[in-house]
Amino acid sequence: MPGRQRLSRARRAAVPVLLGLAAVALVPGCAGPVQVTAAPEGSSDACADVLALLPAELAGQPERETRGAGTAAWGDPAVLLRCGEEPVLASTQPCVSVPGGGEDVDWVVLASDDSGSIVRTFGRDPSVEVEVPATYGPAPVAVLPDLAEAVAAVPATAVCTG
Repeated sequence: MPGRQRLSRARRAAVPVLLGLAAVALVPGCAGPVQVTAAPEGSSDACADVLALLPAELAGQPERETRGAGTAAWGDPAVLLRCGEEPVLASTQPCVSVPGGGEDVDWVVLASDDSGSIVRTFGRDPSVEVEVPATYGPAPVAVLPDLAEAVAAVPATAVCTG
């Protein structure tokens, strides 16, 4: 047909590959880095130690790339971790002690509702904060044991008593 060009064999072979790559780009969770606001001490050596020990998978979800020093994320919706927060040394909020990594890690529940939970380590400087969407269960305790070894890289200076 006039005006139509035939595709070479190499170009015809490339079409399915290109279509496949375009489909992968449309899959949820592949939309690029997760934007997480860095905490004040996110660039500290202690946070670098924590990040180096984080699991590649959390709650069955793969780790995702983040923007922001001292941050990590897993899954979609994302579980967010922010290292470098102000330490919590006293609180009237509920405290949960979670075993893991050979050491119990104390967490203060800062918020918990139908959308999820926000917890922060107790007695560690810098502190680590984790936001867990409700998708992962009614309590953040399901993901915290897998983070304990990494968080324990920041030595505890105090423990929860209530």
